[in-house]
Amino acid sequence: MPNLKARPFNEVLAETPELKVTGEWLCLNIDTRTAWPTKPQTFTFEGHQIWVMPLTTENYPGLAAIKPPDMDRDECLALLHRALSVLAWLQDTGAVVVHMSGGNLPHMMGMRQPFGYAIRDDFDLSDLPVIGNASGKLALALMREGRGLNHPGYSFLSFFRALETAIPDGKARGAWITENIDRVDGHRAKEALDKLKATVEGDIGKHLRESGRHAIAHAQADPIIDPDDPRDARRLEAELPIIEALAVLAIEDHLGIQTRHKAWQEHLYELRGWKGVFPASVIEASLAAEPDDIQANIDLPLINFRLRRSEPFPLLERMVPVHLGLNNQRVELVYRSADGLAELIFWLNFTEERLEFDLNRSFNLYDDGSAAAARNGKERCRFIWDYFGNGEIQIWDADTGKLISRVDAFIPVNMIANLDGHIAELAAWDKLISDREQDEISAENQ
Repeated sequence: MPNLKARPFNEVLAETPELKVTGEWLCLNIDTRTAWPTKPQTFTFEGHQIWVMPLTTENYPGLAAIKPPDMDRDECLALLHRALSVLAWLQDTGAVVVHMSGGNLPHMMGMRQPFGYAIRDDFDLSDLPVIGNASGKLALALMREGRGLNHPGYSFLSFFRALETAIPDGKARGAWITENIDRVDGHRAKEALDKLKATVEGDIGKHLRESGRHAIAHAQADPIIDPDDPRDARRLEAELPIIEALAVLAIEDHLGIQTRHKAWQEHLYELRGWKGVFPASVIEASLAAEPDDIQANIDLPLINFRLRRSEPFPLLERMVPVHLGLNNQRVELVYRSADGLAELIFWLNFTEERLEFDLNRSFNLYDDGSAAAARNGKERCRFIWDYFGNGEIQIWDADTGKLISRVDAFIPVNMIANLDGHIAELAAWDKLISDREQDEISAENQ
C-alpha cells in the first residue's frame, strides 16, 4: 500500500533530477476537482514530454513542460491545456487553470490554503487516447471547463457548447437529443431526467435549448436567467446532470472519444496491439471450432511483461517468442526468458476481446540447480505477490517501447494476504541463492 502524503515542493524537486534540468519551463497551476498524485510523473503527449506536477504542502499541482524549440510560449501553454483536458476527460472531472507560471525550473505557484485536496499515488498514463481532430480537442476543453466551474449557468453553457461542437448542425442536434435523451447514463442524470419529465410537457431537448442555453447566453432572450432569482439557479443546477450526460454521449457517438467507463466496458485495449501483429486470417481462424494450421509468417515481437506500479522484473524483460498456435478458439503464445529458464503462456481470446493469463499454468520455471534458477524463483515470488495485490498486466514491445496490451487490475477472491509469510518466502529464496552461489564458487575452485 503506497504511503500517500503530500510533501514540500523543494523535497520533490530535489528527488527528481529531470525536474532540475534548466530550460524555458512553462507550468499550468490548477484547481483540481479530482484526486491528484503526490509524486511527479512524465508522459508523452502529441510527441512532447509533459510532467504531472504533484500536489505539495504549499504549491498548486498541475502540468509542466520545457518549451520545445519549434513552439512559442502560447503554443506550448496550449499544448499543456490540451493535455490537461484529456486527463480530466479520463477522470470524468474538471480542472480550472488558476495561474500560468514558468522560469528556468518548473516553479509552481504557492497556495494560500494548501489543504482539503484529495490525493492519489499516480495517474495511469500508459494508454492515453490520441485526439486527432480540432473538434474533439475543443469538446474535451469545454467539458473540462464545464466540470471545473462552480457556476451552474456557465457550466450548463460549456456543456451545451460541447454538445454543439460534437453535432454542429442545429436541426440534426435537436433530432439527436430527442432520439437519445433516454440513453443518458449515470444515476444523477437519470434521476434529474425523471424529475424534468414530470414537470415539462413536450420536447425536452427544446426546453434545454431555450430555457437553458439561450436563456444563459442571450440577454434579449425570453426566458432569461436572472442571477438574483434563486429559482433559476436551482433549475439550472437540477438540469445540469442531463446536459452534461448528453454532451458526453454526443462526444462518444459523433467524435469517437470514449469515456474511461466505455473503454472499460469494451476492454478493446486488452488485444488492440496484437491486432496489428496478426493478419486478419489468423484472427478469424482462431474463432473456428476446428481451425486450420497457421500458414502465415508472423514476426512476433520481443516483449517486456510487466505489472503497472511494479518495478520491471528482469526475468520477464525482452522475452523471446517460442510458440504460436490455435487452441480452444484462442491464439496461444509462449514466450521464453533470455536465460531459457522461464516461460510465459497466455492466450488471446478475440471472441471475448480478452487476454487470458492463469498464474497456475502461465508462469513456468525450469530449475537446473543453478543460482540463476533460484534468483528466478525469487522473481516469480515477487511477481505473484504484486499480481495478487491488484496487479495490472502490461505487455510492451521490447524494441519500440509501444504498449501492446494491458489488463485491468486482478481481483483475487477468497484469499488473505500474508505479508509475514511472503517475507519469509523471500528470505528462503535468498538463502537458496546464497547456498547455490557458494556451491558454484566451490565447483569453480576445484
